[in-house]
Amino acid sequence: MTNDNDSAGKIIGLAVSPIRTLLDRLNYTRKFTILWLLSAVAIAVVVYSLVASLDRVIEPSKLELEGIALVEPIIQTIQLVQIHRGLSIRAFVENKIMTEQRAAKQREMFRAFKAMEGELPARLTSSEAFASIKTRWQRLHTEEKQRLTVDDSFTAHTDLIEHLQALKVTIADDYALTLDPQIGTFYLIDTAINKLPRMIEYLGQIRAYGSGILVARKITEKQKIQLQILIAKIDTALKDFHAYLEKTIKHNPMLQDSFNKAAENIINSTQQIIELTVSDILTGHFSTPPDKFLEIATIEIDNSYTQLYQALLPTARDLIQRRIDQAQKTMFTSVGTALLLLLLVVYLSVSIYYAIIGNIQSLVRSARAFANGDLNARIRLTTRDELRWLCDSFNEMADGFNAMLEARIAAEAEQEQAKRAVMEGRERLHAVIESALDAVVQMDASEIIIGWNHQAEAIFGWTQEEVIGKTVSETIIPPQYREAHCQGLKHFLKTGDAPILNSRFEITGLHRDGHEFPVELAIVPIHMLGKYEFSAFIRDITGRKKSDELIWRQANFDSLTELPNRQMFYDRLDQDIKKTHRFGSKIALLFIDLDNFKEINDTLGHSMGDILLQEAAQRISHCVRETDTVARLGGDEFTVILAELDDIGSAERVAGNILQRLAEPFRLGDEVVHVSASIGITLYPDDATEIEALFRNADQAMYMAKNKGRNRFEYFTQAMQQAAQNRMRLIQELRRALTANQFRVFYQPIIDLRTGHIIKAETLVRWQHPERGLVNPAEFIPLAEETGLIVDIGNWVFRESARQLKQWKPLCAREFQISVNISPIQFHSTDFVCQAWHTYLQELGLPPHSFAIEITEGLLLDIDASVTDKLLAFHEMGIQVAIDDFGTGYSSLSYLKKFDIDYLKIDQSFVRDLAADTDDMALSEAIIVMAHKLGLKVIAEGVETETQQELLFTAGCDFAQGYLYSKPVPAEEFELLLTAAAGENP
Repeated sequence: MTNDNDSAGKIIGLAVSPIRTLLDRLNYTRKFTILWLLSAVAIAVVVYSLVASLDRVIEPSKLELEGIALVEPIIQTIQLVQIHRGLSIRAFVENKIMTEQRAAKQREMFRAFKAMEGELPARLTSSEAFASIKTRWQRLHTEEKQRLTVDDSFTAHTDLIEHLQALKVTIADDYALTLDPQIGTFYLIDTAINKLPRMIEYLGQIRAYGSGILVARKITEKQKIQLQILIAKIDTALKDFHAYLEKTIKHNPMLQDSFNKAAENIINSTQQIIELTVSDILTGHFSTPPDKFLEIATIEIDNSYTQLYQALLPTARDLIQRRIDQAQKTMFTSVGTALLLLLLVVYLSVSIYYAIIGNIQSLVRSARAFANGDLNARIRLTTRDELRWLCDSFNEMADGFNAMLEARIAAEAEQEQAKRAVMEGRERLHAVIESALDAVVQMDASEIIIGWNHQAEAIFGWTQEEVIGKTVSETIIPPQYREAHCQGLKHFLKTGDAPILNSRFEITGLHRDGHEFPVELAIVPIHMLGKYEFSAFIRDITGRKKSDELIWRQANFDSLTELPNRQMFYDRLDQDIKKTHRFGSKIALLFIDLDNFKEINDTLGHSMGDILLQEAAQRISHCVRETDTVARLGGDEFTVILAELDDIGSAERVAGNILQRLAEPFRLGDEVVHVSASIGITLYPDDATEIEALFRNADQAMYMAKNKGRNRFEYFTQAMQQAAQNRMRLIQELRRALTANQFRVFYQPIIDLRTGHIIKAETLVRWQHPERGLVNPAEFIPLAEETGLIVDIGNWVFRESARQLKQWKPLCAREFQISVNISPIQFHSTDFVCQAWHTYLQELGLPPHSFAIEITEGLLLDIDASVTDKLLAFHEMGIQVAIDDFGTGYSSLSYLKKFDIDYLKIDQSFVRDLAADTDDMALSEAIIVMAHKLGLKVIAEGVETETQQELLFTAGCDFAQGYLYSKPVPAEEFELLLTAAAGENP
């Protein structure tokens, strides 16, 4: 136990050694004077800090009380203007000049306004805003003379109320009502000043509208819409009021009973007015007398104002006043306590001073006698403090003085020998330390640096001469770690326990120039001659940390836009979902895809596309909060996580802002381009609770936005999910359909209008689903094109129709031809090989001209080298080309000659309503004449009547197909048509 006390005393002595050095130069009178002064200064600083801190509570709170006092007359004035508005509209509808009740309210309203004006400070009453309020006030005062209409009167009253509301908000801002530091009081004040008055104003507007309608006993559509809008606004305001009141109660539990009662009264009053408006006015019953409706509405609105005056505002004043009283009480108590403590310190210090001085004088007398040769001199003190220890030590010293003299010579010889051994060891150790690759810093148990190698100079910037003798705390340890270092050292010296010793760990070091940097540290304690020394081996790991940071950033952030990448996006979404579980809020996930980005990338180059993506990333980021996440998943796809949403409408506002910002022009070098975006929105946990499901939902909603015209946003719906699942299931079944032999080829005959013979046939693919029956081509062809299956399906249709043609050859005329529809996807596919078709025709012994391909005008608009080569390859083989649905696209006439088109097929939309002297007839004739001029044949689609056939024949059309001749039929039925035609035309 004594050893522990000695160790503790040594540590304390080392810690206070700097101040002790200073105090040793002063006598006790000056020492105690310094102590008294420091105590007084310390207590004064504490008292001043406390008073200043409490004053920061008291003064704003007093300002808030002034603000509430100024707001109350404004609210009362608004209440009277609302009542006057209802009475005025009723009077206008009844064509009354001035009822007694209305006149009384007007006088009361004017008195309230004068009272309000008198209570407001001059800086407000002299402002432009208040001048505007007085102008509107004067207009109401002279409304009878101005002959205002009902709408004018309503607008004038409402406009005045809005300006009074704005004045109230200005006062709330000026008097810090909206900046109350206590959240419970903040919600209470905001509820009383903003939320409840706004709801009461909407009720007042319904009162005015309803009274006028009941007097007139009729309601217009405009009035119905206005009432419905007001009811919707009340519903929203009521929700805001209820939410804020719940938050107020949450932070002020003692107000729960009274505020729940107030909320119940307000909600019941609001619901009563709304129900009466809906059941009697909007339905057109008009069973409630106008006076009765006005009275009921006024009573209920006054009930809300009563809750405002008697519950909300008084409670807010009480809470603020209580805060002021508590702060003042604390301030007075603290100041008094501090003064008492100061007096106590002075009293004790004076007593201790005189006790110490007396004992010291006795000690000095005995010591001087011993120094003058009186070895029997001893000190006699009755005190039990540390001076008694000194006296006892002095007496023991005197007793052992002679023995010590005798042993001194021998001890000095042994000590000299030990010093030589230590010096030799230190020299060897110094050579090893200086050659070490790590910085080696040695210190004693007092933190004093006693060793410092060259590598330490390189890492920390201190030379050995500068640092030896200083403490490690003042040289290489950052300020934030110094206290922990000192406590850890004390703990080790006291207990011998230190987990960080003899192990490597990372910490922050301090360079001489003040910058901090990461180091790897290992500390080894050395116990020698009853004392501890410590050797620290330190390595600068700044380069390694930067490398780790770079690797982490490359793994989690997009290198182009510096936005979080997919991995970081998933991680942040997971974290936001966990926070949502704790707080019960919602998350909106936005999936953004830039429209027409590929065209810009293809035309201006990838470098310009990268600039556009960087600018788009910045614009999106500026539309969200700092707490939200904007990520780039790749290409032109971005996502936004809107976390902790209390209002779902925030997602719509953000999406709208993003659409607006992205629609602004982008400057890419010398070019100015425009893009838009399609945004899909999904909500957590409403739509899904798993991250992957949320991502799929947002992606589906985004594609829905694209399908609806782009430059818009769409919310995810369950119907969309069902459609996506059906679509996925249909794609899976479509992949199996070809190998399962579920496809069928139907044929529709094409008639030569001159002879009436079947001269051609168009192939049409059908899917015979084992469960769903025949699937509409419009349903599965787009999916086949999207998945690329259209290439394999198209090849199968060609081979199947070629095989069938081989079988029909005896029944057909020599020039009989089958046309096959070719999708643009097939032309752009690298798997579509024209030569394979030609080889298959040769295997069957069929001439190439027995086949034609039908393409759309859209293919010619998106022409590229591969499409051009394939069209020319078909011509070189002898396979003819027809343009299907001609007249509905935008192809250039130059393409008709450039690619040696053989046939034009007039779209059935022109044929359907074909009649003499019509636009459709004129267009059809123009197409036929133009085609013939270019050496092309014309086929008319969708012919259903004899009249259409005759008009087309007269116009010079070459061929026709349609239900007049036959609908598309399976191969067996088409063979019967060929057989019948062969019998009629042997």
